[in-house]
Amino acid sequence: MFTQVSYGKSINWLMFLIPALLLTTNNVSIVFIALSIFISIFYLYKNWDTLRFNKFDLIVTLCMSFYFLGAIPITIYDGTTARYFQGGIRLLLCLPIYFALKTYLWSHKLSFKKYLELGVITGSIGAFGLAYYQHFILKMPRVDGFLFSINFGYLACALSFLAFTFSFQSRLKIPLLLSSLLCTLAVVFTYTRGAIFAIPLLLVFIVILNFKKTKKRYIVIGGLSLSLAILAFYNSSSSFKSRMDYTTHELALIASGKLGESTSSGYRLQYWHGAFEAFKASPFIGLPYSQREELNHKLFLEGKISKGASTITRGHAHSQYFEMLAGNGLLGVISLLTIFALPIIIFSLHYLKCNSHWALSAAVFVSGFAIYGLTEVPLTANLIGSFYGFMLAVFFAIVASEKQSGVIS
Repeated sequence: MFTQVSYGKSINWLMFLIPALLLTTNNVSIVFIALSIFISIFYLYKNWDTLRFNKFDLIVTLCMSFYFLGAIPITIYDGTTARYFQGGIRLLLCLPIYFALKTYLWSHKLSFKKYLELGVITGSIGAFGLAYYQHFILKMPRVDGFLFSINFGYLACALSFLAFTFSFQSRLKIPLLLSSLLCTLAVVFTYTRGAIFAIPLLLVFIVILNFKKTKKRYIVIGGLSLSLAILAFYNSSSSFKSRMDYTTHELALIASGKLGESTSSGYRLQYWHGAFEAFKASPFIGLPYSQREELNHKLFLEGKISKGASTITRGHAHSQYFEMLAGNGLLGVISLLTIFALPIIIFSLHYLKCNSHWALSAAVFVSGFAIYGLTEVPLTANLIGSFYGFMLAVFFAIVASEKQSGVIS
């Protein structure tokens, strides 16, 4: 029989291995996330009589399932591909982790904190080591680990802020802060602007959540220190300077109306225009990929987007928000609320009310992905979507346990 003790030991090791192997191996973390799902399902089967359901469980179920459910109408309408389920299926599959972990925590003390922290430390240092090797030894212009540079940047940023927020109440404060710093450098070496720009935005979000309890001089000192660090890096790193100068050049092209010449930011604005037109054409369930491609070609013929932007495969919007708007219509809007807005609100309110450091980490973690989604569709990527679903389930389970027990960890 799968006992409480064996489940506790299993989840401890999984909490360490998943973040530790996230960026240092080629998708091995996905294997352990899948293992955690199977273990959770088996645990629920063996302990079905101990399950308790409440309103919070319904909210969590909505948050982790609606992305999948909202894609059903367009999948049926298209009738040629199940690609529309790419993002939602991973969140849905992680739902058993929430119920199993919540049930376990209701009768057992949270024991995996140290394992998760050590996993984040190991994963962060490993991510920096890999980035350092690729950047300084292999002389790669943009490090990518075992992923695309964009995806590596997003996950490195997520690990960095997990380490940073975990350090607020931990015996491993110094190792966590050091790991956060190293992982932040790994983010910079990817030169992924969506991840780099997320760093100051997430720091501001943390300040907002802690504004009343933080001395204002610390906020000023922190802001000045961050500005000086960015300025110093800009002046000392030719690659970072080139990337930022390129961004400024693109913004100048966009401001002058030359979107077609801005092949990154300008193209994205055109992709978003095409996605919004797709939403207007089918506002309730979204528009199939083939029809989005046809629509983009029509927009090119009408002179509304450039030829280069009109040829993007499947009418891909390069934004989680516009992609779900175009592909799922109003159902996509609801899905966005359930995967980003509602979790951020839940975790932020729980932190402000109960001072739970877990809720703070959760709010910052979700907010990071909400920012990454502005210029990419990260949740459709296998590793990113799986890790997001896993951590969302873990954070929801801890918050559910705290709400039930009234004990703040």
